[in-house]
Amino acid sequence: MKKFLLVVFFSFFNFLQVLSSATVIHAGLLINGESSVPSPEMSIVIEGSKIQAIETGYITPDSEDEFIDLSGYTVLPGLMDMHVHLSSEYSKNSYQERISLNAGDYAIRAVSNAEKTLMAGFTSVRNLGDSGGVSISLRNAIKKGIVIGPRIFSSGTTIASSGGHGDSTNSLNQSLTSDPGPAEGIVNSENDASKAVRFRYKEGADLIKITATGGVLSNAKNSQNPQLTEKEIVQIVNMAKDYGFKVAAHAHGSEGIKRAVRAGVHSIEHGTLMDDEGMRLMREKGTYYVPTIIAGLWVA
Repeated sequence: MKKFLLVVFFSFFNFLQVLSSATVIHAGLLINGESSVPSPEMSIVIEGSKIQAIETGYITPDSEDEFIDLSGYTVLPGLMDMHVHLSSEYSKNSYQERISLNAGDYAIRAVSNAEKTLMAGFTSVRNLGDSGGVSISLRNAIKKGIVIGPRIFSSGTTIASSGGHGDSTNSLNQSLTSDPGPAEGIVNSENDASKAVRFRYKEGADLIKITATGGVLSNAKNSQNPQLTEKEIVQIVNMAKDYGFKVAAHAHGSEGIKRAVRAGVHSIEHGTLMDDEGMRLMREKGTYYVPTIIAGLWVA
């Protein structure tokens, strides 16, 4: 029986120093993502960090080439996870950790989870929300080859409203917390919305993530209610365009979903209680849907 291997095409060579002119891989079986039938005895030619050619049969590498023999394995392109939180971990103490753990603790956890994610075959991920710039620093460290992990597209700090799903001061002793603003991702006006996007640009984000409704882990009366006005979301989307950002909207409740779609966000994350009108709007606008099935299980 042939062994099975996920070759991490898109991130492997970020941290593997390739000194030769090319890397040649012999694949016992190749799943290319287009054909429904794996192709036997294939050769993959990589130059730098890009696949330059896929050849039928086992070609002979040049003397200066790097050669990787995977003739006993099944090889396929790396998988992508469109919604992760690498610094997070399910725990009954998750709320307590917000006051007991430091950014460094979350960073160490994120490094460990990044390597586990890559070894599971996921070579690209969207990290949608954290604090302290952890995922942005991790992204940079992976690019430099300091640590091992997938290619990360990070939204940095989530943009939310006061008391909303992304407000990190929720459920904390109010005498020990401040009143966060756009720098911390909290907005309560269109002007705040513009500032929050600019702060995400300043911290090095790759995209914008907003919380248009409450969430399954919100310590709140209602996780379905809309938490940003449509005008605030429009302002976020318009400002994001100026910086080349796409906007992902966390949304469970139907009204929050529809507001976000009408405002022009590029994807709906979760969408647990989406109604028919919301589906129709998404189809009209070309809005992507990232279902995150585990969140739906929590709601159920």
